[in-house]
Amino acid sequence: MKLPNSMLFRVTVAMVTVTVLAEVLAGVIWFNTTSATKRESAQHAVSAITSAAGDTFTYFTELPINYRHLVLNQLRDIGGTRFFISINNQALAIESLERYSLVPEMEASALQELDAKITTPHEIQVTLTNRDNLRLFNSGIRIDELPALWKDYSLVLGELDLPILVIQIAISDNEWFYLATVMPLSFNALDNPFIDSRQLLFLSLITALLMVACYLLLRNEVRPFRSLARSATLMGSQMQVEAIKEEGSTETRAAIHAFNKMNRRIKAYLLDRESLFNAISHDIKTPLACLKLRTEMLDDDMTRQRFEKLLNEVEMMLKGALQCMRDNDIHEEAEWIDINELLEQCAAVHNRHQPRVTLAPLPPIQFYGKPLAIKRCIFNLVDNGVKYGDHVSLEVSAQCDALYLSLRDSGPGIDDIMLEKVFEPYFRANTNASHGVEGSGLGLSIARSIARSHGGDIKLINDAGGGLRVEMVLMNMH
Repeated sequence: MKLPNSMLFRVTVAMVTVTVLAEVLAGVIWFNTTSATKRESAQHAVSAITSAAGDTFTYFTELPINYRHLVLNQLRDIGGTRFFISINNQALAIESLERYSLVPEMEASALQELDAKITTPHEIQVTLTNRDNLRLFNSGIRIDELPALWKDYSLVLGELDLPILVIQIAISDNEWFYLATVMPLSFNALDNPFIDSRQLLFLSLITALLMVACYLLLRNEVRPFRSLARSATLMGSQMQVEAIKEEGSTETRAAIHAFNKMNRRIKAYLLDRESLFNAISHDIKTPLACLKLRTEMLDDDMTRQRFEKLLNEVEMMLKGALQCMRDNDIHEEAEWIDINELLEQCAAVHNRHQPRVTLAPLPPIQFYGKPLAIKRCIFNLVDNGVKYGDHVSLEVSAQCDALYLSLRDSGPGIDDIMLEKVFEPYFRANTNASHGVEGSGLGLSIARSIARSHGGDIKLINDAGGGLRVEMVLMNMH
């Protein structure tokens, strides 16, 4: 699928790309900063708790065995203690909060510090869990199932929902020291995602708002350029367009001002050109007619014939120049043209006495352009082919917004070095075929000028099978 190539689309895509890259970069910086902060806070909390837990375990193991349960009962009756401590017959299976990224690291750190704190070898289990998964005593009872006094004051939880660190240390085969305490950290502090759902929603909202604002701003900036492009396109066919309103940024106003200034100069040039055309038509033809009249009064026939020949050549050159200016004049509105009908008319003109023009089967073709200019262009090419090649065959096709015309004559062709030079005004190839053929050498020049004014071109090619082939391309003007 081909993506749009408009400035609005490309700038919008660029803005989206830059915004996403900036957000990713900011996310990386934020992630690295918060990650280090969270790890440092977690390490500090674990270190403080494991140090106190180690001291508590040492204190209980140094008590006489008969006093241990007495002390535990007193602690439970008092309530509100930092640690919940019990002596169990076995280690309790407690579910760990492994789904949080920092939990395995914190459990490993606590285990390492306890190993260093407790000198005598003991089996140690460290688990970071939550209130719902916490198990107590040998039966594995939940904390919410305890009596109200213990439930309300044990672990100083209250209404808070915080992580709980459980440490279990084997004292003997059937005796495990159990210690649970609340971690002074929130559950969010236990996880270190690159970006969470709330941040993603916030960034998406900010990006969407930024894109909408940029789109509206760019659309207002692009609108004057569209007017400029539309007027420039119309100028290619009309040469005179209305002045464009100067709006937009400073650079846009400068471009539109320059275009309007150019438009005014072109209008002035066309007026001067029209005046020159009228002056040539009126002022030069009058003295030329006087010279012809005086020539007819000459007594010497040979001298009179020479003057008449020269005056006829001057008159032909003048008519050719005026015709060239008239045919290249672009004061004509574009409209839809029936190419089939135009080619049939052209063929009919040359096939009145004998077949000179052959048309290949034509599909219905409609072309949007200047009708008189297109007619002159095609007629000039066919006339040229008939004059110098005797017989012409035509093929036409249309693709997308382009019209392709291929013309092949049966003449001798021309030298390759002249394939471009014959388009120069008044130039005629020095071939035997050109002797005795009337013409001013302007036909091909006018035809190419018309083709290029329609966004196309004309090329000459010496055909391998003999003759000259003319390839013309015209672009629709709509």
